[in-house]
Amino acid sequence: MAELGISHTQVNHYGSVATRKPHATRHRLQTVLHGTIFTAAFLFVVAMVCGVLG
Repeated sequence: MAELGISHTQVNHYGSVATRKPHATRHRLQTVLHGTIFTAAFLFVVAMVCGVLG
């Protein structure tokens, strides 16, 4: 076979569903984290505009 310069672990990384599962979990966690930060920032701006803070 031709040497493609990639190892079996890299091939499994792209081809295996079991290897993608932690990535999906990490992506979901990151999405939740971003949503939480966005919501907190939005509520902070609303509080500043309404005069609750400052």
